[in-house]
Amino acid sequence: MKRFFSLVVLLSAMTMAVQAQGVKFGVKGGLDIQDMKFDESVYKTENKLGWFAGPMLQFSLPIGGLGIDIAGLYNQKNYEINGESIKQQSILVPVNARLNLGIGDAAGIYVAAGPQFSFNVGDDEFKWKKDNVENTFQLKKSTFSVNLGAGIYFSSHLEIGFAYNVAVGSTADASWKSGVDAISDDTKPKSWHISAVYYF
Repeated sequence: MKRFFSLVVLLSAMTMAVQAQGVKFGVKGGLDIQDMKFDESVYKTENKLGWFAGPMLQFSLPIGGLGIDIAGLYNQKNYEINGESIKQQSILVPVNARLNLGIGDAAGIYVAAGPQFSFNVGDDEFKWKKDNVENTFQLKKSTFSVNLGAGIYFSSHLEIGFAYNVAVGSTADASWKSGVDAISDDTKPKSWHISAVYYF
């Protein structure tokens, strides 16, 4: 059901893009500030800084100010869990509906919201032992989340924005076991994205 919903959203975005009047191509990059929460205190994490970069398309619809933006972003995050370093590498595909409020392309603000699909392209499992306890941290192969964002554009070429990303499901499973006991925990991270886009 989740894959079917993802396919419907992507096909809808592509259909609207075909009907769009204006198309802008650019490059997007920025910082990813993530807070990953665990329910159990045995795992301790802090806010971690990552980065992302990749191509972006913006489509203007024939309704004043409305549009769609789609990007394909390489994203890298580094976590430290109980002294262990974990690197997450993924491809992000955000598909946002947006509303531009301003004086044409000269200057203005925008608001945007939409789904984001993430596909893991790095290691997906990390194991280590500490105090004779076996720990496992396993990343999901793909995840689904939602973006809510806003920003400003200075011309037809440059915009700066931020977005709050909320995971709909867990993005990783963490477990530890000692003897016959085993405890598992799901992680549902939230993150802030601060970005800049340059359109050619």
